[in-house]
Amino acid sequence: MLPADVLKLLNELLERMHRAENNKQGSKIEIVYVASGGQHVETQINIGTSPNPSLTPDPSPLRATLLPSGGRKGEGSFKGREKEHKQTSGDLAKCIKLCITLLMQEKYGEEPLFNQQNHWQAVYRILVDKGYCRDSDFDGFDTFVRMVMPEEVNKPYSKGSVKQISQTDFVRPFEEWKYDALTSKTRKPFERMVAVASRFKSILEENGL
Repeated sequence: MLPADVLKLLNELLERMHRAENNKQGSKIEIVYVASGGQHVETQINIGTSPNPSLTPDPSPLRATLLPSGGRKGEGSFKGREKEHKQTSGDLAKCIKLCITLLMQEKYGEEPLFNQQNHWQAVYRILVDKGYCRDSDFDGFDTFVRMVMPEEVNKPYSKGSVKQISQTDFVRPFEEWKYDALTSKTRKPFERMVAVASRFKSILEENGL
């Protein structure tokens, strides 16, 4: 059985042939199939020739490269796209909830890593950086985080506490965080926030987010 993307391509080719025939205009189709081991076969098909010299063939051929997985070059595999479609908002919420639960279990020496209410700012910052929440939309984040909130957390969440991030160095994307003695006061709270954000980011990525 042909892969789904191959069947889709063939349908596109038939449609192109149909249009070329109706327009009585020449057209060109190029197919490159990459087999296992890197071997490829390239095929060029010229469809029809125009009896009228003023009608020239379509200058932009339909060209597709098929990979062994069935995906087209530059588009990722069909399997990968199918997986994306299957992921629902419910699945995403469950996964983020799991990641927050795992974050609460992390240790910083002999004590919990997440041990201050303002550490929810780190959760906010990483979810914004990854595109799951909009920057400065604290009402939207409030709605989202309550949906993914585990039953037990180390410190209670407060929207007001998260909004205070606007007055700190943590308002910038995580990759731009840099200790500044003039604005961050002491180094230890800054390093702790960095550790919370870094670990949460890693936990998300370890779980495919």
